[in-house]
Amino acid sequence: MVRDVTGFRFSTACAGIKETGRPDMALMMADPPARWAGTFTTNQVKAAPVRLGMARLEKGAPLSAILVNSGNANACNGQRGMADTLALCGEVARLLDVPEEQVLMASTGVIGQPLPVEKMTAVLPALVDGLGSATLEEVAKAIMTTDRYPKWETAALEGFPNVEMGGVVKGAGMIHPEMATMLGFFFTNAGLSASALHGITKRAVEESFNRITVDGDQSTNDTVLVLDNGGVRETGGLVRAVASRLEAMMKTLAYKIVDNGEGVTKVVTLQVEGAETPEDARRVAESVGHSPLVKTAFFGEDPNWGRIMAAVGYSGAKIDPEGIDIAFDDTVLVSGGRWKGKEAERAAAGVMKKRDYTLRITLNRGKAAWRFVTSDLSVDYVKINADYRS
Repeated sequence: MVRDVTGFRFSTACAGIKETGRPDMALMMADPPARWAGTFTTNQVKAAPVRLGMARLEKGAPLSAILVNSGNANACNGQRGMADTLALCGEVARLLDVPEEQVLMASTGVIGQPLPVEKMTAVLPALVDGLGSATLEEVAKAIMTTDRYPKWETAALEGFPNVEMGGVVKGAGMIHPEMATMLGFFFTNAGLSASALHGITKRAVEESFNRITVDGDQSTNDTVLVLDNGGVRETGGLVRAVASRLEAMMKTLAYKIVDNGEGVTKVVTLQVEGAETPEDARRVAESVGHSPLVKTAFFGEDPNWGRIMAAVGYSGAKIDPEGIDIAFDDTVLVSGGRWKGKEAERAAAGVMKKRDYTLRITLNRGKAAWRFVTSDLSVDYVKINADYRS
């Protein structure tokens, strides 16, 4: 039996939702049932599994199982979408002999197509019988859509013997903050209370999945769930250790989402410093990170700093154009709002040839800062999304 985190079991199966012939469904079980926290898309158009998850989180019942499918988002399907979600969750609950309110579902894929419920129902017995046979890596593969590689992490909690943590995410396109477009599931047997779990989950998501973008499009299906089924033994030190490790794990996987983004050839960390307020720093970071002109310059390895200055200018933040510094890694290209010359531009162009670098924007107005991870906008991104449904 393969386990990544003691107390949790996983399985995968192919229901034929996608035409690849690869696994496209996964089942994750908490034994015993877990306390849990979650965050969901803020898009007003929400997929049926998101609406069900939000409702069940509010009721506060423990969580025994999560059923996940790729290839179909089950969004914009009206009453049928919710009925299909409830039917599949109900069948999982019956097969596992757990209360129906302890089962959730998450879906990802094409919007507006009904779920192939008969195909999916047919593989549920195999998913239940196979619990414990799959690793988090295999779960990550089963929930991929346009992802190029699976994304998962496991870790022991330093200083706390027998406390384990693991996480798995998917996401490559429609990546946008509040929250970023993706599915993410995290597991631990630490033994935190529900209230502590809610607090650390909210902060960790804010510092990770809400700080990335690929294309600025927000999904209908964003879901991040954090489960803890350890016997409650909460202490201040344990809460701090879990919070730190969870945030670090989420940041690692958030970075991988951008690195794995559709058509991505550059991953750029925007570090905005010297803003009057955190909100101003965030506005600048997101304005630059979402700009199609800036992102295409990243792709072309062109240090076109004028595009960056323009995006800073329309961000809505309080700025002084003659007080802005711009640097690529350690190469300063703009100082006090003015170009540093051809030699600096050649050096900046050299930095941009790397796949991964930092663009530092200093406003010199205060002490607030914001970190944001973005990508380039490539020809392949257009090709992938021009025929995504075909």
